[in-house]
Amino acid sequence: MKSYLFIAAAAIALFGCESQPSSNPSPPVPSATTINAPTNQAIAKVSAIEDKPVFVASPQNSQSKETDAQVGMNLYVADTVRTEANGKTQVEFNNGVGFRIGGNAVLQIQPQNKLHLQSGKMITWVKPGLKVPTEISTDYATAAIRGTTAFVEIPKDINQGVRFFSWEGTVVVKLLNQPKEIVLLTGEEVIVKPNDKKPPVVRRLDLKEWKDNASRKSSLLRSFKTPLPTQPIIDKLVPGQASLESSPPKEKKANS
Repeated sequence: MKSYLFIAAAAIALFGCESQPSSNPSPPVPSATTINAPTNQAIAKVSAIEDKPVFVASPQNSQSKETDAQVGMNLYVADTVRTEANGKTQVEFNNGVGFRIGGNAVLQIQPQNKLHLQSGKMITWVKPGLKVPTEISTDYATAAIRGTTAFVEIPKDINQGVRFFSWEGTVVVKLLNQPKEIVLLTGEEVIVKPNDKKPPVVRRLDLKEWKDNASRKSSLLRSFKTPLPTQPIIDKLVPGQASLESSPPKEKKANS
């Protein structure tokens, strides 16, 4: 009888340990750069607030759904960063990934180096010399970057299409429910429109557009006091050039 009671008690205890819900559930197995990082361990911080308002909603904060962001604030998996109006902020991860968002943006930090952009615009980079697999997901397509700088913009009118743009290096755009991948090099963009049956066309900026309009007037690239870690590389590249080690392509005519 004592043996039976002991076995039953042990089984109940084991079941309770396995089924008891946790306030900080563990995320799926992350990549090598973030492996073994529990959900209650900070993986990033707010490194700059260029303009307010900027807010953070965190499951770690049980007293309030959303708080004003502060420089130096720790961020965790499942946190959501939001900007309003002219608000712009920069977030840097412990593994070398960073992003800036603005323009009524909403972004959630997800496991496995994934950033889910729900609205607004963002620029994301990996520090030079690092190869951290990173994905920027939207409801319409996903951009995979490997040691590069990418820009994504979701307009207010979604019918205008989500813009994916490579500031530097190679960005791979994956369309939802489609096996084909679209590869973007420096200075190339693609517009993904909802319910568009035709595959989106890659457009490469010409050299004048790159220098006079894009690289000097980007609200997220140039408007922060501190330059991006990849800014020196961007300033030396031209559209169509995959890296500083590769030769610049011959410029195409505007109508080609």
